[in-house]
Amino acid sequence: MRDYLRLMIVLAAIGAVAAGLLALVDSFTEPKIQAIKIQAESEAYQQALPQAKSFKDDAKLLEKVKSNPNLADINGLKVGYDGDQPVGWVCKVSPRGYSSNIEMLVGVKPDGQLAKVIILSQSETPGLGTNIVNPEFIEQPAIYNSNGEDLKVTKDGGKVDAVTGATISSRAVLRGINQVFGFYRLQVPESGGGSQQ
Repeated sequence: MRDYLRLMIVLAAIGAVAAGLLALVDSFTEPKIQAIKIQAESEAYQQALPQAKSFKDDAKLLEKVKSNPNLADINGLKVGYDGDQPVGWVCKVSPRGYSSNIEMLVGVKPDGQLAKVIILSQSETPGLGTNIVNPEFIEQPAIYNSNGEDLKVTKDGGKVDAVTGATISSRAVLRGINQVFGFYRLQVPESGGGSQQ
């Protein structure tokens, strides 16, 4: 019984030391990991709207977006500026795909044209849904020449070729882009373009 108790105490001490070391390592690495993630996302915003030299959050505009159920997948946005001049928006959207939320940035210019779509993260089916990141899908002219009109895959009567074997993932990406177009249409009266609502 005494040996059993001693063994328990030794194991508890080893566990406590291991947990303490892991916590110590984590306290050093976590801030660095977060800093790298923030830097990578900042660079992705620049890719999504290359015309912008800087970006600013617009909490009031984001609140307006979040109150609109048709824009439910938009969970972040920044206004892009060149000096003091606004040059568009970048929306962070997370539409649900086949097996994951597809987190992406969608840049839109002041005239409603798509600037760039950057897929930040996804966990779709390897070899199928993961192909949504390939230029053959995400950079096809049917997406960028849409003139702000809602996008559909050819299977649904649209012009966008879905990834073979991954129609659900493809639709999810287009749903995210379409919500950004919907966001833009709400901004048209405020940005000086289009007709008043």
